[in-house]
Amino acid sequence: MTNGFKSNRKRVEFFVSYAHKNQQLAESLVDALMDMLRPSKTYEYVKWMDSAIVVGDQWQKQILDARDRCTFGLLLVSPAFLSSGFIGENELPRYVGEGRSPSIPVMLSKVDFQLHDLKGLQELQIFRYTGRHYTEPRAYGECKSGNPRMEFVYSLFQAIEKKLSLLNL
Repeated sequence: MTNGFKSNRKRVEFFVSYAHKNQQLAESLVDALMDMLRPSKTYEYVKWMDSAIVVGDQWQKQILDARDRCTFGLLLVSPAFLSSGFIGENELPRYVGEGRSPSIPVMLSKVDFQLHDLKGLQELQIFRYTGRHYTEPRAYGECKSGNPRMEFVYSLFQAIEKKLSLLNL
């Protein structure tokens, strides 16, 4: 049912890149983020996650097609993400280096910036929560459930909106 109001929001499809070992945490973040993104005045957000792949579909083709079609990549960074061969070979090259597509790297779980191979992500600003609950920036998984996680999501929403406005989308 519609109210007769035609939206002038710009459709923005985004690709969610995450390690399957982090599926539960990734879905928790993305579900909360979608609740925040849906009422945006400016954009109509449409997410693509590999959970959209139907049994029997060509999974690799579906992932690569979605990666190429989406406006930006939401990269959910964790040690498992960084160690994934598929992500490193097929997803990250799209978002890191020369001629890269827009991306928003988000620290899903704690990564050591000095000791982990960041696969080129060290060149990019990785979103972490720096709100009033903690003295140092935190990954989503490090934030206590409840209000700190919701503040993480709210801050991420604001960062996404700002990034898209700077890209003139």
